[in-house]
Amino acid sequence: MKKNAKRWIALAITIVVVLLAAFTGDRVNQNTDKLKDKYLDSFMAYPGYRESVLRGSNSKEKIKIVNVNGIILSDGANDFAVNELKEAAEDPSIAGVILNVDSPGGSVYASERIANEVEGLKEANKPVYAVMGEMAASGGYYISAPTDKIYASNETWTGSIGVIIQSYSLEGLFDKHGIKEQNITTGAMKDAGSYGSDMTDEEKEYFQGLVDSAFDRFVSLVAKGRNMSEREVRKLADGRVYDGSQALENGLIDEIGDIDKAIADMTLKNNLSDPMIIMNENIMGPFANIFSMVKDLRKESRSDLAILNDFMDGNDLRPMYLFGGHND
Repeated sequence: MKKNAKRWIALAITIVVVLLAAFTGDRVNQNTDKLKDKYLDSFMAYPGYRESVLRGSNSKEKIKIVNVNGIILSDGANDFAVNELKEAAEDPSIAGVILNVDSPGGSVYASERIANEVEGLKEANKPVYAVMGEMAASGGYYISAPTDKIYASNETWTGSIGVIIQSYSLEGLFDKHGIKEQNITTGAMKDAGSYGSDMTDEEKEYFQGLVDSAFDRFVSLVAKGRNMSEREVRKLADGRVYDGSQALENGLIDEIGDIDKAIADMTLKNNLSDPMIIMNENIMGPFANIFSMVKDLRKESRSDLAILNDFMDGNDLRPMYLFGGHND
């Protein structure tokens, strides 16, 4: 109890400090950021989840629901999902897993981490089904493809099989503010894609090679998971999304249905008796939104150069399994 009390006190202090930072100058923010990090680290030192039993009474035959919501990034949410799947594979009381996906995709690396744990469940002879929400596109589809069965709504957007590197040239803004890049490099490609200049044809070809390599792995994973030929997958993999009915017709999903349908089917197919349906909820999730909203409050008072700096800090050049209509 004392640990939990300290934890929530730390969070309260963090929120106050972040709010203070939102309405003070950059000089003060340097000090408030240090305080925020100190107390946020204290809050994060404790487990950030709680187990909920949704229904069922048989604790020896549990079906675990693992949620993947929002952009898939290399962050705490990704670690949480990976650990949930890993623990499910090792826990003898877990009879099966439902991967509940509502995501436009995201990081190639982070998506692969989740997909690897889905494969781990299958190696442990535990059924794993995917249920798609409003969207399970690109990386959202990547993590679903290896599962034993995929469910979606007629109105789910899925597919978007492909890879994108989102790149920006700030050459015009640099010129406006008298900024010039002067990179000292050991090779022609070392500063490829830097914001200070437009990409050359050679740089575009270089990054295209990285995208194509990741795309080949995506196609291979879908072909294996959906029991399709790579040629069949490539016909569908021009980056477009499909609604659930189209995805069912072209073999990207198995059935129109929701999470209740998936649970019922898993229970019946695996001869489970009133399995306990559990879900570990990440209680840090709502607070992440608080911090992002507070950050937005400061935008109007920022200078052009400060906004430019924030933009550069927040946009790394990296391959993404991300729906093209979504900005990271």
